[in-house]
Amino acid sequence: MEVSPVVHQVNQTNQSELEPGTISHTAARLLLWGQRPSRGLARVEFYDEFSRQQVVRELENKLQEQGIIFHKIVLPIWEKPSFVLNFLLTQLAELESGVVSITGFETAFSDASLVDALQLINFNRENLARFNLRQIWWMNHNFTNKVILYMPDLNSWFFLRLFLTENSTQATNYNQLFTDKNTVHDPYNLPGTAVNFVGREQELSRIHQAFQQSSPIVLSGMGGSGKTELALQYAWQHKGDYPAGICWINVLNSDPGLAILFFAREYLGLNITNQGTLSERVRYCWQNWPEGNALIIFDDVRDYDQITSYLPQGKESRFRVLITTRFSYLGVSLSTINLDVLTAAQALDLLQTYLGKERLTAELEAAKQLCQCLGYLPLGLQLLGSFLRQATTETLANIKEKFPKKGLKYLNSDKEEVRSIKTILDLSWQLLETEEQKLALYLSLFASAPFPKHLIISLFSDEAKDEIEKWLTDSLVKLNLLKSLGNEWYQLHPLIRLYLREKLEGSEIANTAKSRYCTVMTDTSRTVPQTPTLDIIQNLTPLIPHIEQAVREYPEYIADKDLVSSYTGLARYYEGQGLYAIAEPYYQDCLTATRTHLGDNHPHVAASLNNLALLYYSQGRYTEAEPLYLEALDLRKRLLGDNHPDVANSLNNLAGLYDCQGRYTEAEPLYLEAINIATQALGENHPHTQTVYQNYLEMLSQLPEAELRQRFPDEVVEMLKPKPPHP
Repeated sequence: MEVSPVVHQVNQTNQSELEPGTISHTAARLLLWGQRPSRGLARVEFYDEFSRQQVVRELENKLQEQGIIFHKIVLPIWEKPSFVLNFLLTQLAELESGVVSITGFETAFSDASLVDALQLINFNRENLARFNLRQIWWMNHNFTNKVILYMPDLNSWFFLRLFLTENSTQATNYNQLFTDKNTVHDPYNLPGTAVNFVGREQELSRIHQAFQQSSPIVLSGMGGSGKTELALQYAWQHKGDYPAGICWINVLNSDPGLAILFFAREYLGLNITNQGTLSERVRYCWQNWPEGNALIIFDDVRDYDQITSYLPQGKESRFRVLITTRFSYLGVSLSTINLDVLTAAQALDLLQTYLGKERLTAELEAAKQLCQCLGYLPLGLQLLGSFLRQATTETLANIKEKFPKKGLKYLNSDKEEVRSIKTILDLSWQLLETEEQKLALYLSLFASAPFPKHLIISLFSDEAKDEIEKWLTDSLVKLNLLKSLGNEWYQLHPLIRLYLREKLEGSEIANTAKSRYCTVMTDTSRTVPQTPTLDIIQNLTPLIPHIEQAVREYPEYIADKDLVSSYTGLARYYEGQGLYAIAEPYYQDCLTATRTHLGDNHPHVAASLNNLALLYYSQGRYTEAEPLYLEALDLRKRLLGDNHPDVANSLNNLAGLYDCQGRYTEAEPLYLEAINIATQALGENHPHTQTVYQNYLEMLSQLPEAELRQRFPDEVVEMLKPKPPHP
């Protein structure tokens, strides 16, 4: 996985200060491109029709001021693919040289004919690109994804690809904070709660009372004591008290700051700039949060420093923060509710919800002993109840005899109640069929975060899809080994996950399972484009902990061919949000991994060097980027030969680096060499060739006119100069 040739910008201060994705930035980029004399295609992905129209108005006015003709083509609605294609070709053939805006792709074809239409356009890409026009193809987000899927060849022909992400519903309000409320979710992202929940009424009341006095509030208790479930129960029962939303954040395997940004965008419709540090952007969220009380829950915090920089600032009481932790002290003095285990009576009440009163009463003494063995922990009691509900012929007395005696250890714990949980897990494990056990072991590879069913199914063959769905719901969920969060998302309790991981490590399928997991995560990482849209980022965010799990925990199981994709997808995810400090280690790890696994002399090493250099280049860290570009260029020449397209790519990128620093005498021969290689290898009209050529022309346009007239004919100099305003 490697970036395409870089399109280098003309050094115009006013343009560089504009924020990418805004109306002004999109119009400025299109204006700069539209002033070029050559033909070509540009694609603009947009989300809001009003914003698109505003860009068109600004662009049309600016082009007319410079005497450049601006055309508009609207495609017919719901016609046969051949009719639409002929219509477009005919319209283009009749236009004078200039810029043309083309709209209506989304409504031109019926759903039944869409794939055929896209393939037909793709086949005729050379015919469409031959006209002496700068064509702007406007496509909404959903249609753009279909273009990338069904028209890959034509998609590569777009010289310029822009993303208009600003959503504006009023002509004079370009900085509107919220989108249409119909386009965002209710401001609550709470997982589902347990059906069997008893014995914590007093603690629920204490949380409510504590919030009347202070915030944050900490729920502290050992693993399996029910901290997470109690926090969820409080949130659901008091949902009406928080009209401005409840934000649930799993801290163990996700960055709390990113989780807050995701919630603000997805559930509040808040438009958040990619500028500034992560802490600054989170602060922006708090400052622009909707009016009313809001509850923020940080689940499974190990260190207060994990969240301190992301907490709401000041004394604003409308933000209430609830923290769950298994530690008795987080390093700072906070109002804490220590969650004790259930009382004996509460434990029996919980067990009764699974067994029924009659069965419990018949073996009351054995039930009391079992509750005591489990240390009155809710998790152990839920596992026991779920097991006994499935094993209807088992007696409680018989189960009691299977519990370990003191002195045994489990999970490095000397606590008898934790060892007893292992006993229940062992019993539940025995109820599973072999294939159900295999599925459970595979699930332990996921990070300690929610995971979707489609990723679970991806771990196995398509033929097993129906069986997997049955095993999930009829076995694992019913036995409380797996928690269903709703909407086909699941999660393992940390103790259960650890139990399954220990079993996996001792099994014959461990290596196969890890390799398959890494393949699935690489396939997911590979979907991240060079410049991910906000929608892509939103959809990918819940999956990031699991992709990171592959590169952090199982890097040796990533196939050599997948190394670049595994790391680069993560880097692009963060880089696309302007989080360069988080993206950089992934690019660096990619370079280290490719060198370690493939040796210093491999094309993937050159790609890794190039991608890291590009990150530095985009931040203006030119002195760090240059040696990486030079090493990548040298490596590609030695491995691929002097005339390979990747060599042209490296030459273009290095030339652009010199260009941006005003080192024109060093940049020019590199551009010329890149143009020559690309022309021979790809053809004169290939998008990559045209990109390099446009970069070269833009560099020449920055040279003094006197120098240009000494070197080039007058017609070339005039071509490079901006056209005069229209009289």
